[in-house]
Amino acid sequence: MIKLFRNIRKKLVTEGKTANYLKYAIGEIVLVVIGILIALQINTWNDNKKEKREEQLIIKNLNLEFQKNKKELQFFIQHHDSILATTKTIMSLIGASDDVLKSQNIDSLIYQSIDYWSYNPSQSVVSDLVSSGKLNLISSSDLRQLIFDWSSKLDEKKEAYSTIDEVTQSILLIYLTRQGSMKNIDRYSFLKWKKTSNLNRDNFKLFQDFEFENNMDNQAWNLANYISALKNLEKVIDDILAKTNSNP
Repeated sequence: MIKLFRNIRKKLVTEGKTANYLKYAIGEIVLVVIGILIALQINTWNDNKKEKREEQLIIKNLNLEFQKNKKELQFFIQHHDSILATTKTIMSLIGASDDVLKSQNIDSLIYQSIDYWSYNPSQSVVSDLVSSGKLNLISSSDLRQLIFDWSSKLDEKKEAYSTIDEVTQSILLIYLTRQGSMKNIDRYSFLKWKKTSNLNRDNFKLFQDFEFENNMDNQAWNLANYISALKNLEKVIDDILAKTNSNP
């Protein structure tokens, strides 16, 4: 094709047809420009197609990751709802008679009230999106905002967990260690002591102590706050799943 253009151009110049040559040269330039524009359009189309495939893979992986996160989160919420219910049972028993307290397994109740866990969801897909700069591949602005909301709610969850952990470790457990029998309580932990303390010390007297009531009240408040943070995470997960499920 290039050789053909050269021959035509040479012939026009040789024959002295300058005007025709100029017209031909302009036409040749126009054809070259059109060819370049078509090539650029094809490249753009290919790039867009590639990005669309990558977006679909990202959304699929997000959906799978948050399905897993939701399943684990539901278990955590149920577990901590149970802990809060146990702590409220303890609060209802404070000031009760020994006969009433002996009808309950108070050591088990106390252990359950401090059996809180840290929820640490899978973050591999989200972390890769942020670190690689591929978040902009997601065309849905709503979904991108939800991912930012997820990070924000995770920070709130971390703060709520840090609060309950700090208060339990630095106040409640120190109080129980000083005023009660940790061995009796730890019969229901992974230690699973076979016998109670040999020191003739039980935890019944704790239920007559105003400080114990205050500690349990703080524990209940911190648990409720932590559960609230977990449920806020669940709401974001549901919204992300809805967006990723509906994505074509």
